[in-house]
Amino acid sequence: MADRKTWRPIIFSCPNTGDRVQGLLPGDMPEPGADDLHPVSCAACDGVHFINLRTGVMIGAERS
Repeated sequence: MADRKTWRPIIFSCPNTGDRVQGLLPGDMPEPGADDLHPVSCAACDGVHFINLRTGVMIGAERS
């Protein structure tokens, strides 16, 4: 796990509750060809959502 000092905050909408939730993503980008998905624990629904590290978009979330 990366040092917490190098993590970057992200705010996303929980797809289950619609609440805005803050999470942390690693500051280091993955190597090209590596898996870009990162699990983020959700305080709103107690579930886990996957965020693309390169785009910051949650998998399965609709873009507006």
